[in-house]
Amino acid sequence: MKKILLLVIIITPVLFTVSCSRLNDKFDTLLSNPNLATTGAGDADLYLNNLLLSFENFHRGVSDLTDPLVRQQTMFGPTYFNAYSAGSFDGVWTNAYTSIFKTANTMIPIAEAKGQYIHSGIGKVLKAFTLFTLVDLFGDVPYSEANLGVDNTNPAADNDEDVYAAAINLLDSAISTLGQTAASRPTNDLFYAGSAAKWITLAKTLKLRAYVQTRLVDAGAKDKINAILAEGDIIKTASQDFSFFYGTRTQAPDSRDGRYVGNYGTDNGAGAYIGTYAMWVCAKEKGFMDPRTRYYFYRQCISPTDYSDSRLNDQTKLQFALACYFRAFPPNYPATSPYCVLPGGWWGRDHGNNEGIGADGLVKTTWGVYPAAGAFDADQNTSVGQSSGRETGAKGAGMEPIWLSSFSLFLQAEAALTLGTTGDAEALLVSAISASFDKVEAFPATINYGLPTSDTAFLITPYKKQSYIDYVVKQYRAAATTDAKLNIIEKEYYIAAWGNGLETYNNYRRTAKPDNFQLAIIPDPGLFIRSFFYPSVYVNFNQKVKQKDATNVKVFWDINPDNLYH
Repeated sequence: MKKILLLVIIITPVLFTVSCSRLNDKFDTLLSNPNLATTGAGDADLYLNNLLLSFENFHRGVSDLTDPLVRQQTMFGPTYFNAYSAGSFDGVWTNAYTSIFKTANTMIPIAEAKGQYIHSGIGKVLKAFTLFTLVDLFGDVPYSEANLGVDNTNPAADNDEDVYAAAINLLDSAISTLGQTAASRPTNDLFYAGSAAKWITLAKTLKLRAYVQTRLVDAGAKDKINAILAEGDIIKTASQDFSFFYGTRTQAPDSRDGRYVGNYGTDNGAGAYIGTYAMWVCAKEKGFMDPRTRYYFYRQCISPTDYSDSRLNDQTKLQFALACYFRAFPPNYPATSPYCVLPGGWWGRDHGNNEGIGADGLVKTTWGVYPAAGAFDADQNTSVGQSSGRETGAKGAGMEPIWLSSFSLFLQAEAALTLGTTGDAEALLVSAISASFDKVEAFPATINYGLPTSDTAFLITPYKKQSYIDYVVKQYRAAATTDAKLNIIEKEYYIAAWGNGLETYNNYRRTAKPDNFQLAIIPDPGLFIRSFFYPSVYVNFNQKVKQKDATNVKVFWDINPDNLYH
């Protein structure tokens, strides 16, 4: 019995030692807790999906907030100081810092560790575009200390010029990254279907945009622009356009263009007011209608001077009949500038008009088929809405025109005229206008919308397009100075950029063109907004931030006089 016990005592430690060794081998393979996310376990496609949608939402928010300043939609004002509050840009700011930057910063190392270089490159491009935009809106913004979490909960703002430089460096890094052979392509690239080549083209185009934007403060801008142009790889065809397309779903989720939803989505008629100036430029200024006008705007009521229209109640009839007579005509108002109601049904609002809103939802002009996927104007004289008998248009399958080939051409024309860069300014202007016409004309078919008419009196035709270009060229050649020629380039850019408030706002601050913007309806609306108040979510929760005293603080690339035509 003692021998047996002794044998057990000797054998047991050996068995225990062997068992522990084998268990340790198994435990070593389980050291990563499956309940905790790791870099290797991250799915770059999921991050990319959030990044792309966040950027689209960011750009759309910025465009909607800036387009009233350039008279695309109405700024209620009446002064520039009270047109926006510190909370106006809270959503844009939060989207940039808590969604775009966080998502990109997380996705990029995950993607690069797996050789998913297209994912990584996209992240860098969109991060750079967002940085440019934040500077354009606010000036100095956090970058080097941003998104560090608990390590720095009060990030200091970087100099705006330094942030621009950092964004350009990001684009260079993106171009390099996108040039590598990727282990896999994105499965959900909503812009370019996973094409590394097209994202590289966008990155180079954004560099061109930055160099033109900073041409007033950068003595080396001409050489930088020429270097980009020499590569021949910028957005120059419609197939390369950087644009986002919406859907037609009405719920779970509603995928329609927000401009459509806000104006066609109920039976209350249009909600927003189109700027009187924007409609006048297209429908009246040249003495003939721009062939793109019926694509841009939809008139619910063809003749707003006919106050007997049954869609107006008695109070609203009286309001419209007397409005222009009782409102004081602004002093020094240009005789050639639009004011109040434009004959022919172009029913909008003047810049800075903060009068009460009448019952005009069923008669005022609203967004057309381009780019909001509303209705094409073929003189239907029908109110918009969702019920039978209402004009529903293209069901909201609209487009966000973030960067189009025409924009690239207009920038090249500006640079050629003002800096002497590669290319002929007049020829580039012609190409830009032509590209815009082609984009607008093709858009209804692109979104499978059948135009309500085949009458060429309403449509863009080759003859109308050429006649329009001939008219502009004649104006351009007659312009006696570089400044006058630049005004023509920027006016045509303004028209072609319909639906994009950001680019027109940047262009105006850089060039002070177009030089005949409709004035505000009060004599002294204050100085034009050169950068916005910092968002309240930034000022209220960051101890290092001091709110601006005014909105005439210029970003570094804007050196134009304080008293821009406003």
